[in-house]
Amino acid sequence: MARLYSRTDAGRRVWDTQNSVVPLDCRRVLGFVGQDSVPKDIREKLGWSEAALDEILKELEDGGLVKSVDTGPDRNALDFTGSFLVADLKAAAAAKPAAGDLDFTGPLSTDALRAANKKT
Repeated sequence: MARLYSRTDAGRRVWDTQNSVVPLDCRRVLGFVGQDSVPKDIREKLGWSEAALDEILKELEDGGLVKSVDTGPDRNALDFTGSFLVADLKAAAAAKPAAGDLDFTGPLSTDALRAANKKT
């Protein structure tokens, strides 16, 4: 699963002060973590391997200097990779009951409205 990383307030203070208690590699990563940062972009900027960056990000997250959210699969994304048959749509529509069998093609009379109102 893809994750997005953001620097916390504590991480911002460490970056701003360049606190030497935090190892240099961790501070370098903190410099590239902004709001909703993608690890791939950070790796490209640093030229590090995925494993090396993941290790540092986990260490930073455990220390409360960054936080992450799981992006997961987009449940709202449309998927057009399967087959699409109009016949399937027609069959589904035919199986679905009509909403009260309303007919708006004929004339509308007050007697018909009163009769419909008594039904409800």
